[in-house]
Amino acid sequence: MESDPKTIVTTGLMEALWNTMGTGCTALWRQGAETFYEMLVAAGKDLSTPEASLNSVKEYFEEFNSVSSMNYTIEDGEAIVKVEGCSAVGIADYMDAHNIPEEHSCLFFNLSMVALEHATGNMYDVERERDEPGNCHAHIKRI
Repeated sequence: MESDPKTIVTTGLMEALWNTMGTGCTALWRQGAETFYEMLVAAGKDLSTPEASLNSVKEYFEEFNSVSSMNYTIEDGEAIVKVEGCSAVGIADYMDAHNIPEEHSCLFFNLSMVALEHATGNMYDVERERDEPGNCHAHIKRI
């Protein structure tokens, strides 16, 4: 695990939330994504369609070097989002080591899901898979 202060604080909060709330953490992680979405709205980003929304999410995370790259495909109203060079890999490794499910904790995928929900009016869920270290992808499915 990395020992920088930001990672220590974040992993401590994640573990405390999980130990206190269990799967109830999903609602908190989702609210975090809603807060980021509101920031994109306030910044005047194009969120009018699924494609425009996911492109705005991609641009945001790439601009702040949170990922090396983020790509997506949309088919039948559902999306596959791929992240390379994840800046939170240390946090994900910590969660794995402490048996904290990361399925719904990824901000990259949660914000993509929330953006799709706002653009389509449908509800979605995330099925995440890790690839090699620092890279993962998720299928964001309509529910």
